[in-house]
Amino acid sequence: MLQPAVLRVGIDPTIELGPLTLAWHGITIAVGILIGALVAARFARERGLDPEPLTTFAVLASLAGIAGARLLYLLESGEIADPAAWLGSRGFTFSGGLVLAALVIAAYVRGRSLSAVYLDAAAVGLALGLAIGRIGDVINGEHYGPQSDFLLAVRNTHPEALVPSPAVAYHSGGLYEVLLGAAIFALVWPLRHRLRRPTALAWIVLGLYGIGRFLESFLRLDSPELALGLTTAHASSLALLLAAGAGFLWARRRFSAR
Repeated sequence: MLQPAVLRVGIDPTIELGPLTLAWHGITIAVGILIGALVAARFARERGLDPEPLTTFAVLASLAGIAGARLLYLLESGEIADPAAWLGSRGFTFSGGLVLAALVIAAYVRGRSLSAVYLDAAAVGLALGLAIGRIGDVINGEHYGPQSDFLLAVRNTHPEALVPSPAVAYHSGGLYEVLLGAAIFALVWPLRHRLRRPTALAWIVLGLYGIGRFLESFLRLDSPELALGLTTAHASSLALLLAAGAGFLWARRRFSAR
């Protein structure tokens, strides 16, 4: 009997280097931040801005992103009341990190009186960084959904992966977010020459991510259901989308008045 044509991943989620243990999740996030920062720096230089503040952005995004992603995961999974779960090394919801990192960076830009265009540069770099950073989730088997023989379903064959069974393929929320980030970057990178209004690209990136994550959440099983077949992941995605829409309208009025 032929096996379904699904993707197979047999990589150990961790790398043992003597006494040192490295997690693919952390490695891919670090690489994603680095490449995203390089893309953001190119954007800044194209707009005649000094890319130096983006180094600080990367540090702030890393710290706030990890904290926000872990916090939202605990909220969505119902583990927030368990203090022992707070310091876990697996289980992060990217949109939580995205929101907290965006707030921290926006506060930094305002506090330093920097150009709002830096937010667009950071957002465009973020899209590509997301695509790279989520590869670790695919290796870990995180954010899996129902069993599937869809051609993009993933079978994590390593016994340390987080999926229920290494013999079965599942919808992979991690893989779908890799594809989502790549698609958003492919769309907004060419638009950087056309949309010159400050923060417009940033709101578009956030809005597209909110839409994509809302749809992708129908294929995940790691978020408690609220009502009408919707989960806490759907709720947070809708909140992100509404915030992006309101922000885009605000930016249109704010910067058109100049």
